[in-house]
Amino acid sequence: MRGSSELKWERADSFVDRQITQKQDHVWPFRNAYPVDVRFLVIERRHEIPLHRPDHLEVVIFESGELGYEIEDHLCTVGKDDIIVVGDRLHHRCRPMGPLQKQARTLVLSFLPQTVHCGTPLGDDVQYLMPFTLQGSAVPNVILAKTGISREIRDLIEKIRTEIPGETERSRLAIRTYLKMILLGLVNYYSEMGVGREAFDRQREAVGRLVPIFEYLQQHYDEPIRVNHAARLCAASSCCFMNLFKEVTGQSFVAYLNKFRVAKAQNLLTASNKAISDISLETGFCNQSYFGVVFRRISGMTPLAYRLKHGGEAA
Repeated sequence: MRGSSELKWERADSFVDRQITQKQDHVWPFRNAYPVDVRFLVIERRHEIPLHRPDHLEVVIFESGELGYEIEDHLCTVGKDDIIVVGDRLHHRCRPMGPLQKQARTLVLSFLPQTVHCGTPLGDDVQYLMPFTLQGSAVPNVILAKTGISREIRDLIEKIRTEIPGETERSRLAIRTYLKMILLGLVNYYSEMGVGREAFDRQREAVGRLVPIFEYLQQHYDEPIRVNHAARLCAASSCCFMNLFKEVTGQSFVAYLNKFRVAKAQNLLTASNKAISDISLETGFCNQSYFGVVFRRISGMTPLAYRLKHGGEAA
């Protein structure tokens, strides 16, 4: 079923603010199993909110008005047709601008990285996500209206909105395609406009160095894989490999490997009737007990609960 074409404006102070936890994490309440959401938010900052780090990725387009914006130690003003690219590694917030502030209306695309890569990023997926993973002083996350790319991105977000909640494989394919077109547009902007070009070039080189382990994982994820072995495949020391891997993917190699294996297990749980004990071994876990602990930590439910929720049968 496709999303409604009717626009629904929501107040950020009654929706977004209450999703910020005591640990200053901003948890996005995705309404559907497919982790992508489009909202139209009215933002009137009359009071301070804490700097917070999102647990998701966002592309925010300002439809009208203006706001103060702070990310880490950088301050600026954003307004009509400006874009904010929000990653999950840095703390940020919108700030009050005084009684004469113009009410800001924003179009917000929120998604989890899994929408792009269906589990863990490999190869091109890493490059699609670079606008979010490279944010910092070298790659600013505010794109000004004068660049002229907001209209194209807005049109693609609107296409995504019509496909939500993504209940069919065709609609999920459409969402991924439109999302990758948005990400490619952001990659092209950062690469061609000279903003962060050197950082992007370094990241592409880093991704290239990790290609051997990405390829190896595809074929050998069910086997024991130690950090020192992964490092040798990439012709690097263990220390250098771990730093490089964290820089590119945003997570440790062990955390990445567990997520990769869990993603494979999720597919087997829903697409086959294999016993959970067999699936745990087929996806590289030493025993079913450890598999259950890791699976629950990553997915928030047990393997059996995941299978039943997603239409599989208990085995």
